[in-house]
Amino acid sequence: MTIRLYFDDSFCRSFDAHIASSHPSDAGWEIALDRTCFYPTSGGQPNDLGTLNGIPVLDVREEGSGIWHVLPELPAGETVHGEIDWPRRFDHMQQHSGQHILSAVALEQLGAQTVSFHLGAEVVTIDLDRGKLAPEAARALEDESNRLVMADLPVRATLVAPADLPRLNLRKQPTKGEQPRIVEISGVDLSPCGGTHVASTGQIGMIKIRRLEHYKGGTRVEFLCGWRALRDYQWKHEAVSSLARDLSIADRELEAAVRRLVAGEKDTRRQIEELRRQLLAYEASALRARAQQAGGHSLIVQVFPDRAALEVKQLAGLLTAEAGTIALLATLSPAVRLVFMRAQDVDLDMHGLLRVVTQRFGGGGGGRPETAEGGGMSPDQVNEALAWAAQQLVSTTLGGALC
Repeated sequence: MTIRLYFDDSFCRSFDAHIASSHPSDAGWEIALDRTCFYPTSGGQPNDLGTLNGIPVLDVREEGSGIWHVLPELPAGETVHGEIDWPRRFDHMQQHSGQHILSAVALEQLGAQTVSFHLGAEVVTIDLDRGKLAPEAARALEDESNRLVMADLPVRATLVAPADLPRLNLRKQPTKGEQPRIVEISGVDLSPCGGTHVASTGQIGMIKIRRLEHYKGGTRVEFLCGWRALRDYQWKHEAVSSLARDLSIADRELEAAVRRLVAGEKDTRRQIEELRRQLLAYEASALRARAQQAGGHSLIVQVFPDRAALEVKQLAGLLTAEAGTIALLATLSPAVRLVFMRAQDVDLDMHGLLRVVTQRFGGGGGGRPETAEGGGMSPDQVNEALAWAAQQLVSTTLGGALC
């Protein structure tokens, strides 16, 4: 059994202990101590990091009543001096204590229970058993949580005998089979928890809800506390200030200005798309004027050195919208793409034509009798391939062997 020093003092940063047990592991060595202030990963809170005799602690895990410290090498001697990574510990204390307040207020204001908690390296979340949360409800939840932070209420942790639990108004029930450790935020929350916490709510600093997400029938609340909330505000403030300066407007005008820019960009995109359609229509007319005539059909063969495949397909569609038209088009860049297409009244198998072309010149593709697409051919072969395909159509009088 390992004595957990952080149970009595979350602010414990260093300690001395005896090595109770050790064994090799994939990462090096795992050692158990008679006492430790290293918190193991548990209850949604990550483990502490730090050093034992100057050797970095890579991980801390819980196994029954013992705590194992993972190190790259075994410390010399029977005793060790431990130092935890204090900024990491205090960050976890701020986030975890903030979660207790947020969960307590969510239960009080919304009747929503917290069903899970996750404290990540960047993101902290709780999952509430309540559906969609309105923006005004989220703001009220945030405001009340921060009011309690600013009240600087005491935070205490005590071990309680199981027989005493029924008289306590707990927010949630403890895990069975363990002597419960109860964390109390005076007048706000009373719940079982083995994690590390601040001494008073003022040390949480601030609670900021960042995002709400519908998750498994409930709501996932993403939030930040303390230094994390400050860092988040700092980069956002710098971004807002910089953009406002670039646009020569006040900070508070930025949202409206950006929305105007976005609306203007969408309108510009629509205009560009309409102009592009008109240009394609003009280009289709010019290509029809140069089409080869054979057997009462118009045959258009064109290789584009640099054109998007989607645009080539759209152009083929415009060309073959006119009766009696066959389009054999290709683009070389950014990748070779062949587009064979014919009008509805033309009785030719474009898929069959593409198949014999790729069998002869390389590549592959697929499609239907009226339209087929392929690729994988060497760019050096494309012009010859399309000329050969056109010759096959002409030599069969546009309706013979390839029908």
